[in-house]
Amino acid sequence: MILIITKLLTDTTVVSVRELLEAQGQEVVVLSQEVMEQNASFRINRAADGTAQAILRLVEREINFATDVHAAWIWRSWRPEPLLERYQQLAKQHDEWNFFSGEWGALYKGIVLALKCHNIFCINPPPFHDAFEEKCAQLWLAADVGFNIPDTLFTAHLPYAQDFYEQHADSIIYKPFRPFFKMIPAKDEEPSKIAKLLTNRVSKQHFSNARNAVPTPGIFQPYVEKAFELRIVVVGREIFACSIHSQSSERAREDWRRYDIPNTPHQVYALPDDLAAKVRNYMDRLQLVFGSIDMIVTPEGEHIFLEINPNGQFDWIARLTGMPIYEHFAAMLQAASIDYPIPLAQEAVNAQ
Repeated sequence: MILIITKLLTDTTVVSVRELLEAQGQEVVVLSQEVMEQNASFRINRAADGTAQAILRLVEREINFATDVHAAWIWRSWRPEPLLERYQQLAKQHDEWNFFSGEWGALYKGIVLALKCHNIFCINPPPFHDAFEEKCAQLWLAADVGFNIPDTLFTAHLPYAQDFYEQHADSIIYKPFRPFFKMIPAKDEEPSKIAKLLTNRVSKQHFSNARNAVPTPGIFQPYVEKAFELRIVVVGREIFACSIHSQSSERAREDWRRYDIPNTPHQVYALPDDLAAKVRNYMDRLQLVFGSIDMIVTPEGEHIFLEINPNGQFDWIARLTGMPIYEHFAAMLQAASIDYPIPLAQEAVNAQ
């Protein structure tokens, strides 16, 4: 059995992987906060023979981690947003909502670490599936394996950021550690909108206008001129690179996550061999078996590493380019190893 632990049951990538696995005869169980909230439990005890047991109970079914789970995919941490609509009143009570959120987070960590204790193959192995979402260590390791990285300042102290701004010829960007999204309700004749805090160029006005801002730590880097950007999806030892021509779109120029797909060409990209070797070395250093890496390719052809996301989406890359990422992902889960048989879809491509 393959266990999928996810934030949302309706996540497009989860649905696609599940359908692919089940079409190939695999038994798949998907676990989320919504599932655990209803008729489910997780139990640790000592069996009659003296061995430790971890038992996941779903309605009338029991899943023993030691005997029933072949491989697991841990996709996105459990956060309270999926249950927000049901508990709107609780969400208005700050302390209670923090407790609610923390309790779900604690259960999630317990379940995924139990998978590690049973030596079950996981995409990605705990605790690295979550730990290397953090930017500081991943950037240091990227530099250590030989990637070119931007000079990066992490600070909540604006005078330091302003010094950094001046050191880099008044040309830097700011980005949060995690993207921020907020729904703005419809008003009068205006439709509802989603406000996003992503990557933004910094100007002098930002420093003078921020005196009353809440001091959160931010990521500051020199602005790097782009010919185009790369999304590099790594599945085991296989690398799928896609060029994202964000400079073709005014909306996506500073951050392609301001999606403008019709005006942003996506193409299969041949990653240079020396860079591919660094990517594999980097994944080994992080102890990850899957990840989505973002890079910039400068007008001069230099590759600049930005970040890796151990839970990085790849659905739109697979659909726009036709690369068999899903097939490789499913094959790795079925084999419970990074040394999985090449899927038939890839063999057909290689034969052409």
